[in-house]
Amino acid sequence: MSATTMPTTAQAIQDLIHAQSVTIIGASNDGLKASGRTLRYLQKYGYTGSVYPVNPTRDTVQGLPSYSSVADLPEVPDLAVIVLPATAVNDAVRACGAHGIRTAIIFASGYAEMGADGARAQEELLSTAREAGVRLLGPNCVGAVGGPTNLTAAFMTGLDQERFSLADDGIAFVSQSGAMGAFILNTAQSTSLGVGRFLSTGNEADITISDAIEGLAEDATTTAILGYIEGIRDPESFRRALSRAQTRGVPVALMKVGRSERGAAAAQSHTGALAGQDSVYDALFRQYGVHRAESIDHLLDLGRIMASKPRPQGNRISIVTLSGGAGVLMTDVAQEVGLQVPRWNDEWAARMATELPAFAAVRNPIDTTGVVASDHTVLTRAARVCLDHPETDTVVVMLGNMEREEEAICTALAELADTSSKPIIVIWVGGSGRPQELLSGHGIPTFSEPVRALHALAAVANTRRQGAEPSREHTGDERADSVKPPNSSLQATATVAALDEVASKELLSEAGVPTVMEHEVLDAQGAQMAAKQIGYPVVVKLLSAEVAHKSDLGFVHIGLRTAEEVRAAALAIAERAERLGIQDRRIVVQQMVDVQAELILGMARDPGFGPLVLLGMGGVLTELDPDVQLRLPPLKEEDARSMIDSLRTGALLRGARGRSPVDEHALVQIVLSFSEWVEENWEEYDSIDINPLVGDAQGRLVAVDALVVPATTEAP
Repeated sequence: MSATTMPTTAQAIQDLIHAQSVTIIGASNDGLKASGRTLRYLQKYGYTGSVYPVNPTRDTVQGLPSYSSVADLPEVPDLAVIVLPATAVNDAVRACGAHGIRTAIIFASGYAEMGADGARAQEELLSTAREAGVRLLGPNCVGAVGGPTNLTAAFMTGLDQERFSLADDGIAFVSQSGAMGAFILNTAQSTSLGVGRFLSTGNEADITISDAIEGLAEDATTTAILGYIEGIRDPESFRRALSRAQTRGVPVALMKVGRSERGAAAAQSHTGALAGQDSVYDALFRQYGVHRAESIDHLLDLGRIMASKPRPQGNRISIVTLSGGAGVLMTDVAQEVGLQVPRWNDEWAARMATELPAFAAVRNPIDTTGVVASDHTVLTRAARVCLDHPETDTVVVMLGNMEREEEAICTALAELADTSSKPIIVIWVGGSGRPQELLSGHGIPTFSEPVRALHALAAVANTRRQGAEPSREHTGDERADSVKPPNSSLQATATVAALDEVASKELLSEAGVPTVMEHEVLDAQGAQMAAKQIGYPVVVKLLSAEVAHKSDLGFVHIGLRTAEEVRAAALAIAERAERLGIQDRRIVVQQMVDVQAELILGMARDPGFGPLVLLGMGGVLTELDPDVQLRLPPLKEEDARSMIDSLRTGALLRGARGRSPVDEHALVQIVLSFSEWVEENWEEYDSIDINPLVGDAQGRLVAVDALVVPATTEAP
């Protein structure tokens, strides 16, 4: 196979998850050694494909016929697992290519994680693989797991126990950290979560975390994708991968570490990738519907909900429990996290009453009482009524203890779920813990703690309820030539002053941002004439390329209602500017706007991801209590609306405390127009601040101040 027939990323991911035949190059007869574990695990978990150990010193390895070289193999395996030391890896990769093997996993360390010499060795390895036509997972990784065939092409000791049999619910897990990935995979399987597809990307010489996400999203058998991420080398491919998952309807939850300055430095040292500005990841995840996990438990909880069959389609829940106190607890938590617990009307309460004892609560939450312990059909009948209820999107069942009844109740719930078009979620506190195992195979997410369950349900259900259309599919073509990896250095090429306020707003008016009526003048007499043309009241400001923040220095006079007030303000500004040694002392006279709401709209540049669009509450709130949202162009209407809806103090835009509401439709169009302009012109500017963009008494929006800083660095 030549480099011209190099397999695609999708083909390589298929090989890593669905391989029907595997060769282990360097396989040891000692199954306790790292080089012997892969074969032992394949036999332990019942791999359904063919296995070909390669060991020139033995006729058999762990009971299987051994081959002296790759060339001697009786067929071309789908996957090679190279368990040799780094010094022998390149020759093994060449042998794979010569035999037609297109995908290989490399466990060996001693590459880029070891510094400059290791980095050169990794480059040589990649060059060898390219020449041989072989795609690589690793090096310095712990391997791959493919549940569909019980493939365990790995050497991690997390597979070395008897607690699970490798369940596969179609949930995939990708990790840049081998150890953390192994820990999380083991935890998932030990708690009956069917994370049956696992890829450890290691040093990412070839296949990256982005490639893994995109390839898994393309796999029709993938139900959800979880991930542990330290840093992204190629932001464009990462966006493309998230876009593809969103377009295909494959939910994604990622645990992104490196939030703190020290954490980011640790991530860079460990993986050679920059962690990136954390707020950018938050924005990116919101934009592509990715759930951000705050802990390992949270990541796995999200995985349970995302892989449920069917998935939640809204945020309205009906609660069925055998404890009134539990119902109150869950209702409180549901309201805190944004889930609705609609109170049932008389008709549906009466229908529920026919299935329950006379003293049961029937309005939601439903209290079936302790009679369930002696007659579990009461529970399933109540759950059936909840599933039929038109204002219920998900049924949440909370039980506890009842070890003797566990199997019968789980069987009944599984039969009910198999006939339902709505999801059932079970919380079982206490007992043996077996309900998770009994119910997971039926697509019923099962938890042992109610608060965690409702937090995870809310994250997924609220996303579904918002009905967010996929962001415009990101192919990476928009900026492929201009974006460099985030670890490229940025060198200042010149020192360029910010544009003055008038020039800034002239530029922004071209971007579709409405600007305040204003005139630039040179002196007090000119200011009086401008004020007469505009009409009182007016604002008088210093206009100077030397001063960016004028109000801090007393260069802004507002609410001026007479020609004399305008003249006095203009003279005072000129005198103060001269006293401070400011040479550029022009004046700008603006129409006074009846401010009802203040926003900030702007652009910034990230070293890796390029241009960012910012929307937030403006004025003094910007500095005192920042409330902003970031998104990455290109934006669609749903992205702009999501930015507005996600503002903590967004009620101020909707007429809170007697204010006039902002025209939200107009605001959405301004954000979209500005975003389109940014997408085309961002390389020319370091930053843009429109602060404030104000809403007046009629809800109209207008920019009254702006600061545009031309680019002083090469485009990232």
